[in-house]
Amino acid sequence: MKIGILKAFRNMHKHIIKACEELKVDYVLIDLIGDNWLEEIEKCDCDGFICRPPSKFQERKSMFDERLYIIKNFLNKPIYPSFDELFIYENKKMMAYWLKINKFPHARTNIFYRKEEYFKFLETVKFPIVFKTNIGSTSKGVKIINSVAVGKSIGNKVFGLTNSKLAPGYTPQRTGKLISFNAVGCVQKHYAIIQEFIPIKWEWRMIKIGESYFGHKKLLNGKFASGSKQKGWDKPPKELLLMVKDICDKGNFYSMDADIFEAEDGKLYVNELQSIFGQSTESLMYIDGKAGRYILKDGEFIFEEGLYNQNISFNLRVKHFISILEDLEKR
Repeated sequence: MKIGILKAFRNMHKHIIKACEELKVDYVLIDLIGDNWLEEIEKCDCDGFICRPPSKFQERKSMFDERLYIIKNFLNKPIYPSFDELFIYENKKMMAYWLKINKFPHARTNIFYRKEEYFKFLETVKFPIVFKTNIGSTSKGVKIINSVAVGKSIGNKVFGLTNSKLAPGYTPQRTGKLISFNAVGCVQKHYAIIQEFIPIKWEWRMIKIGESYFGHKKLLNGKFASGSKQKGWDKPPKELLLMVKDICDKGNFYSMDADIFEAEDGKLYVNELQSIFGQSTESLMYIDGKAGRYILKDGEFIFEEGLYNQNISFNLRVKHFISILEDLEKR
């Protein structure tokens, strides 16, 4: 069994390589960015492909989506995580549509492609509201809008003041270590994603990879929990474990993190779906100070102590992918 590791722009594939080496899985590294990517895919004789797509720039993510689509649908090769969950990854428009269709609780999301419709919306909506870029992790693409004037100012940048061909675009993201300035390479143009503002107590990070479940709190840093890196190791409620299971069952997702708001009124809202996510701790869950995971057995979640998230959880993903490929081989 041989898998192809699809190389992205940063060196994130190093974790997949290390996982394959530790698990003694045969692999080949393929440059999916290069001009001859298709020739590399066709000649590599791999049983399937695993990757971590880029998440900084929309154009790069779109390129990855297009090439993964070709691998899955034209070449009929398995991909891990699945194409559908990777297409939703860092795509807030698609995520909002998916959550709405599948009736999971989430913040009301409006997506505008007409400036006049967006401006009309601003005249009647209750503030504050939240502007989000389609791509962007750790709250970098998030702006809280408190007035019609600020909303229209952003709209004139996104859609253009008088001519859409002259729209400069907008992003709340900043860059620069010594002097902060607007990250012009990350601007979003010609559409606006707006969400209702939900005051929250904290956010739960609920994860399912294969048959392993994990969960912990993401605590607030100011108004945001995303990117705070402040964690609470409370025991995740069964309701949330069942919610991430239901999400994965409905989407046939292999590796999924559902970031779930717990609002001040106690209601739950899915905020993010990410098949690939950051990991800053050795384990993604600690119960009573012990690292471990949950498995579902006879309708109950059973805690198994141990370390299961080596190489930012790619050991688990590679094991799961190999089991999928072995099942496909038997058919």
